[in-house]
Amino acid sequence: MLDTLRTVKSKAYFILQLGYFKAKRLFFTFDLHEVEEDLRHILKEHFNGSKITDLSSIGKVTKLKQQHLLLELFNYQSCDAEKRRQIEKKARKAAKFCSKPIYIFREILNYLSEQRIIVPGYSFMQETVGKIITYEQNRLVTMLQNHLSPSTIKALKRLLEDSSGLYEITRLKHEPKDFSSTEIKHEMERGKQIQGLYQLAQKLLPELGISNESIKYYASLVDYYSVYKLKRLNEWIGYLYLLCFVPHRYQRMHDNLIHTFTYRVRRYMDEAKSVGKERVYESHLESSQNIKKAGEVLYIFTDDQIPADATFQEIQDRAFAILERPKLAAIADQIVTNTKLDEVAFRWGHIDQLSRQFKRNLRSVFLMVDFVASSTHDPLIEAVYFMKQAFMKNKPLGKYPSDAFPQHFIPDGMKRYIYQPNSSGQKVLQADRYEFFVCHLFRNGLEAGDIFCRDSIRFRSFEDDLISDLEWKQKKNLLADVGLTVFNQSIQDHLAELEKELETRIYHKGEPAYCIWGK
Repeated sequence: MLDTLRTVKSKAYFILQLGYFKAKRLFFTFDLHEVEEDLRHILKEHFNGSKITDLSSIGKVTKLKQQHLLLELFNYQSCDAEKRRQIEKKARKAAKFCSKPIYIFREILNYLSEQRIIVPGYSFMQETVGKIITYEQNRLVTMLQNHLSPSTIKALKRLLEDSSGLYEITRLKHEPKDFSSTEIKHEMERGKQIQGLYQLAQKLLPELGISNESIKYYASLVDYYSVYKLKRLNEWIGYLYLLCFVPHRYQRMHDNLIHTFTYRVRRYMDEAKSVGKERVYESHLESSQNIKKAGEVLYIFTDDQIPADATFQEIQDRAFAILERPKLAAIADQIVTNTKLDEVAFRWGHIDQLSRQFKRNLRSVFLMVDFVASSTHDPLIEAVYFMKQAFMKNKPLGKYPSDAFPQHFIPDGMKRYIYQPNSSGQKVLQADRYEFFVCHLFRNGLEAGDIFCRDSIRFRSFEDDLISDLEWKQKKNLLADVGLTVFNQSIQDHLAELEKELETRIYHKGEPAYCIWGK
């Protein structure tokens, strides 16, 4: 290729264009004095240190000729009018998946890279992204105008009203500062306020053909804009943003409640573990002291100074003066049975003391949030439903007979703590311990991903984000729309194409160098 160029200057300029194109897949307009360092290196390496006195650019015709050669060399195409129409078509599809400008821009770049097309100028890219965003918003607005009922419009308008010194939308933007009961109570009130609109949005948004990413993006604009700016937007654009904000905020509310639930259960468990360890330590210390006193009691029976006619009552009185009857009985039982201190039992003893606290802080979340499990007949979910029914009826769990509680999820090793003897010595289920154990397992299930909340962002199941089986029947069209036609191929055909591409690249790897130097 260099043989077609006459002067050292044009050859050096070609090599510079080649290097820049390989690095950026773009053509640049530059004078040689702007890239003197690169020019000196090329002249030294490939032109025996030749000198170029004229450091201006080369002629336009020569430059275009060189660019044409590079396009052929790298199998690239210029971005003509037809290709620009295809870019707009691709961008419209991208906007349906996510209306973020940066996402549309990146999708255009990916398309250009895949099709080996030179990236057009910045002004075209900027104009195209803006045009596509407007096109997508107009599409959604048209659909909203056909679907929004007057009552829904009225409810959305109320969000921008200043009813009590603070706009409703501003109240909804507030997030809990911490896990305190007051903050979480206010968060639940915000959730109840938009629950009706959320249910309407859940029915309406799928009809608009708007993706979750676009919903999230439009919702973020409500957080970003002040009420003043929201009011100044086009009326229907404002409705669109608010309609997307409501479900996203409602789902964030559920995330906040579930995070609060897991935090509080963890805190109660950590506190109970700490108390359990402390009680074991204290019991060991007390036991050690009592063992010494028990030894003094035993000395009574070897004391020759005690009169032979002393009554047993006198002996007992003397023994219990050294160590109280309950403590002496406990030491005797420990020696005979060789029992070890049960740290778990101490933990549950502390949980009993926390019962009023965890009921007050955890039950409200149970009632507000709907949970599901990966298994349709999960015994833990059955226990949750049982508890929710009891809470809604305001009937204490302790009023239910033991056999009314779902118990299949309770491990055998845990039953001795959940069941405790009553006044008559019969073991019965302890409702408070049962409730906390359900909460403990539930928290583990949420963090492990075995239990879900469909009205959540963080705790949704993977299946909730997939398209329906009915839609998947059109998978060939769906994959074509998102540019993933490769998945419509068999693996054998795909591997054959990759092999062919690899062989072609290997074959042509050294070709540019040979062409350049004319060898």
